[in-house]
Amino acid sequence: MSRLPAALLMICLPFAISAADEGRFSYLEQEVRNLQRQVTALNRRLDEVTRPDRAPAPAGLPREPAAAVSTSWVDAGKWRKLEPGMSELEVVSLLGPPTSMRDVQGARVLFYAMELGASGFLGGSVKFRDRAVIEVQQPVLQ
Repeated sequence: MSRLPAALLMICLPFAISAADEGRFSYLEQEVRNLQRQVTALNRRLDEVTRPDRAPAPAGLPREPAAAVSTSWVDAGKWRKLEPGMSELEVVSLLGPPTSMRDVQGARVLFYAMELGASGFLGGSVKFRDRAVIEVQQPVLQ
């Protein structure tokens, strides 16, 4: 009679293992679905953050650069064409969109900057008051 429990165990063991595996598979499938939802939500948020038609940052705070930053402003000849009294639209038409903007002590400043390697960057700025250029800082290597 000692063989009967052993035989019964041999017959039932695969079903017990199968049920345990089934529970693990269900758990893993649920985890994969949760991760897929998280990735989808993060992709949506990334799209919202990098969308070029985002609302501008509040006054006084730097604006984040757009996903594809123009480098047309690097041309020194374009900076030499800037003159006091030019409008912001004329400046942006000439140099391209700035990498950031700030309102500093009643003046609006457009910043143009780019990283050059790990230890330097090229940067210049144009300051406006009453929507007209009052100061131009041509790009310098720092």
